[in-house]
Amino acid sequence: MKSLLSIIQDEKANIKLEVSGEDLLEFSNDLINRAKSELSTEIAEARKERYLTRSEVKEICGVCEATLWHWNKKNYLKAIKVGSKVHYRMSDIKRILESNNENR
Repeated sequence: MKSLLSIIQDEKANIKLEVSGEDLLEFSNDLINRAKSELSTEIAEARKERYLTRSEVKEICGVCEATLWHWNKKNYLKAIKVGSKVHYRMSDIKRILESNNENR
């Protein structure tokens, strides 16, 4: 006997389902709760992240503004715009510094 999923994946299948309002509500609430859970994890991680200004990054990495611009264009160090201000993730800076230390 075929599984329901394999029947649905078969393009020739013509299936009619009857779902109660209660089941549909339970399903939608489950989806919403899963989305909330995933988003809350991402939000918690983002709150842990520290963001640095352009001048802080230039000082830490010992580079000029043109280098930061090139790094951003090459996706080596992606800039994050908050309004009109440019910031960089501390985790990205640490990754760059660690890779530079490994190459020495």
